[in-house]
Amino acid sequence: MTNSNLPHASVRPIHRLLGSRRRRVLAGAAATIASIATVGGATGSASAARIGGDHHSVVVVERANAALAAHDAFSTTGTPGSFVAYLAARDATADAVAVEMQLDPAAVRAAWAKADTQHQEAVLAALGQLGKPYRHATSDPAVGFDCSGLTAFAWGRAGLDIPNQSSSQINAAGRRDAATAVAGDLLQYPGHVSMWLGVGDAVVHASNPQNDVELSLNSRSVRYGDPQG
Repeated sequence: MTNSNLPHASVRPIHRLLGSRRRRVLAGAAATIASIATVGGATGSASAARIGGDHHSVVVVERANAALAAHDAFSTTGTPGSFVAYLAARDATADAVAVEMQLDPAAVRAAWAKADTQHQEAVLAALGQLGKPYRHATSDPAVGFDCSGLTAFAWGRAGLDIPNQSSSQINAAGRRDAATAVAGDLLQYPGHVSMWLGVGDAVVHASNPQNDVELSLNSRSVRYGDPQG
């Protein structure tokens, strides 16, 4: 990915506006009503390289963007009501992903609830770009993404700048494995990086010029990494 497209430029004003207050609000409100976010469920699994549903689901995109809007409202106000609204929108997105990927909706909900709010925001940001064109060395929603461009954009939306190349991203990330990774963490093999959706082999990634930004199932041996370190 190249810096020439000014990655994250469209989302940084939000971060400047919310700043440290956003972090305090997220931490305080989430801790106060964290029990609302705990959802039980089984662990899903998948092994094929392609999903059975729509790789570029408009429903997932719409629900992910609605959940991001609810997340921003909660980040700004910190009220219990806005948090409950966010959880409902997040879970609706998880359900839509589960339908397309033929996964257990309860498992996807539980996996996302297990992740912290920054990981959740990164997942939703990536899902909101389904169907966008694959563009080499690009991280611009108006133009397209390559693999590391998508993960950099999504984590930038969540307030964290990460390196602009797949191997650099995984090398800078905290070491994780299949047992310790959470939704939003990176999955990387030489030449490619994707974002794990927390269940089985489910990922969202900027695949290639034929498939663009899509839901998919990883079938490769990968390194796991937490961009937060």
